Amino acid sequence: MTNDALKSMLMNDTPAAPPARDIGFVVEVMKRVERRRLYEGLAWLTLVFTAVTALLFITMPVITPALTGLGQAMWPLVIAIGIAGFSLVGFEQTRRVFNQLGWRF
Repeated sequence: MTNDALKSMLMNDTPAAPPARDIGFVVEVMKRVERRRLYEGLAWLTLVFTAVTALLFITMPVITPALTGLGQAMWPLVIAIGIAGFSLVGFEQTRRVFNQLGWRF
């Protein structure tokens, strides 16, 4: 193949045009989809919140005396769990910082 033939073949080759898209339409459809998802999520959250509130409203008069009596005996355990949780979180954060600095433990 000669240079002229190759040149003419390459010159005649036109790139494929991108598909025609209306960006405004795409954005509007995306807005509608996201708005619908937002409303569905809000509806589910409202339903769950209402159900939990109704359940607590019904059960708390029965559960409160038991929780009050049990809660007074559980204070030492609650304090111990709180201290253990804070210590574990602090240790994990310290370990991450030391690992980023290159110190392993």
